[in-house]
Amino acid sequence: MRRSLIIDTDTASDDAIALILAVRDPLVDVRAVTVVAGNVPLEQAVRNAIITLDLCGGEEIPVYAGRAEPASRPLETAQFVHGDDGMGGARLPDPSRVPNSRDAVEILLEIA
Repeated sequence: MRRSLIIDTDTASDDAIALILAVRDPLVDVRAVTVVAGNVPLEQAVRNAIITLDLCGGEEIPVYAGRAEPASRPLETAQFVHGDDGMGGARLPDPSRVPNSRDAVEILLEIA
């Protein structure tokens, strides 16, 4: 029996690996990916999530953007660790799509 997951991520290289493992696992059904700013700014994190899904067979998995800033403090990224793009400067293709227009929180509440 497959386990359904919603993955909430800030998609730098570490989360990209976890996303690949989840998508490729035959016992896991990734129903959605929600993305927030963290290791990299939101726009870059969304881009990384879509590219990662494109590369590992998850093109049909919807991606939803969430918060661009933490609720109670300024955003502090970890680009000094993961590189400006969050993926260590790897030469990756452009994303095949844009994120779904619905808000990540709305989707989390609906699916959960």
